[in-house]
Amino acid sequence: MPLRVSPLHGPLTEDFVTQAVAGLAGTPGGVVALLPEAEQSRLPVLQACCRRLGVPLVGGVFPSLIVDGQERRQGVWLLRFDIMPPVRLESGGDDGWLGGLPDWVGATGWVEPTLFSVFDACLPNLYFLLRRMGDILDDQVAYAGANAGSETFQPMACLFDAERVVGQSVLLMLLPPGDGVAVEHGYGMPKRILRITGAEGNRIAALDDQPALQVYAAALAEDYGIALSPDNFYQHAVHYPFAVLADDSLIQVRIPVAVDEAGGMHCVGEVPQGGLVVIIEAPDVGESDCIPRLAGLLGQGAAPLLTFYCAGRRLHLGEDKAAREMADLARRSGTTTLLGALSLGEVSTDGQGRPAFHNAALVCLRLQDS
Repeated sequence: MPLRVSPLHGPLTEDFVTQAVAGLAGTPGGVVALLPEAEQSRLPVLQACCRRLGVPLVGGVFPSLIVDGQERRQGVWLLRFDIMPPVRLESGGDDGWLGGLPDWVGATGWVEPTLFSVFDACLPNLYFLLRRMGDILDDQVAYAGANAGSETFQPMACLFDAERVVGQSVLLMLLPPGDGVAVEHGYGMPKRILRITGAEGNRIAALDDQPALQVYAAALAEDYGIALSPDNFYQHAVHYPFAVLADDSLIQVRIPVAVDEAGGMHCVGEVPQGGLVVIIEAPDVGESDCIPRLAGLLGQGAAPLLTFYCAGRRLHLGEDKAAREMADLARRSGTTTLLGALSLGEVSTDGQGRPAFHNAALVCLRLQDS
């Protein structure tokens, strides 16, 4: 049976939060909160109100919020659940908690619920944790999720409950089967295939046995006429990300965000040593089937659509075109409320039932309105 939720956006003040969540006091309900990075200093106000009222709270800090399909850097989204879903806030550096996931999932009695994960984008072992979750849970759950944190990719404490604010962690939430979930990026096919011959974590050191930056810069010059330099690296790289060729239904995009003095390229998300990757040109609005495919997977319905929209995708398109894309999604899906946040990486279930990590994607969950 779907969990019912009443989303509400407003200023992060004691009066607003108190009025918004007071009705949950003494009930099985709770709050999942989304904060923009600019409001992080006011998080203690939210925590104090929820502690005082005895209302369970978890949430994350993101680059900005999505309010009616528009980007906003003020206020807070309060997703007020009539019954708080099962949640866990765990350290990313200590993976001992992974072994308890099957019992935690099984205790719900749900058949293949959605495991929604919010990771700190600066976790160095994100892909390892996802892979271990897939190994341990097998096909018990469907996967969806997003990365929280700063758009500068500088470390910050970005996940919280009513008592704590932590970094290098992961927030897990179980949602019952039946809530519509869809993930797409709509990126097209490449012009050349490369092999990662040197990699560690999220750093690509070598492509085809040559320094990674040298190969990448030559490919952009030859294929797209781009003159790449360390000064304009991120300005261009966001438009020409890597795609990891995997045996699932959705290629896994990796956006390079920084280059080091040794010519290594740092991506959002880990990259596989020995894996095949391609350089792809990010499509403009209307040049891909991303939004029609998302709407087709979600179906028509007026219920709120919780959406996590990749910050790199927004940087590639620009704020106005990203808003156009979200408006198209709202129209095609029939939702009356498009809400959510910009994310720094996205999670889906791949074609083999395992968790997969992406950049440049949209993650959408159809909520049941209270």
